[in-house]
Amino acid sequence: MSLEVVHSRIILVRHGHYERIGDEGDTVWGLTPLGRRQAVRTGRRLAQILDAAQGRFEGLFSSPWPRALQTAEIAAHELHIDRIKVKPYLHEVLPIVDPDRVAEFGVHPGLPFTTPEDRALTVKQIEKVRDRFFRTPKVTNFTVIFTHGNLIRYLVAHTLRLPYEAWSRFDCSHCGITELRIYQEEFEALINYNDTGHLPPSLITTA
Repeated sequence: MSLEVVHSRIILVRHGHYERIGDEGDTVWGLTPLGRRQAVRTGRRLAQILDAAQGRFEGLFSSPWPRALQTAEIAAHELHIDRIKVKPYLHEVLPIVDPDRVAEFGVHPGLPFTTPEDRALTVKQIEKVRDRFFRTPKVTNFTVIFTHGNLIRYLVAHTLRLPYEAWSRFDCSHCGITELRIYQEEFEALINYNDTGHLPPSLITTA
């Protein structure tokens, strides 16, 4: 007879493909038609995941930026869920490029070096997300978070006990699904990273 191990499932979903129109910026840019198609299929896949999930459902959470919130809204429709909890600290974060660690991790093409001040702000935001969602669970539960590629990669790096600078070694597709799991005694594990099996090859994009 197996004994259930109490855990939290954190399901992270990157937003769908989006338009970068002029210099309007992150608080305006929304999904393209392609991104909306990705979001529909992602919602259907999440419906399967949630239907099979055990434990208490903590809800759907989203970044306030349009491309993530629109992805959440489309997926929520497929899930028949009315409420999305929007949290300002789930928006995208800066890519960390440390000039002192270039030899160790390399430099992602075209990215500037990060100032100590910007790195501190990025780490502060990551810690805020972790403080909210990565608590030691008392009961088995699961949460779905619609957010952005860099934040997902930082959370994965932290779970794997890697430096944040390792983020650039992970690709992250639009509407890719990542799952992290938190157990008692402060043990964390990467269960699934950047799953795009719910998308046909023609709908898989990364930029």
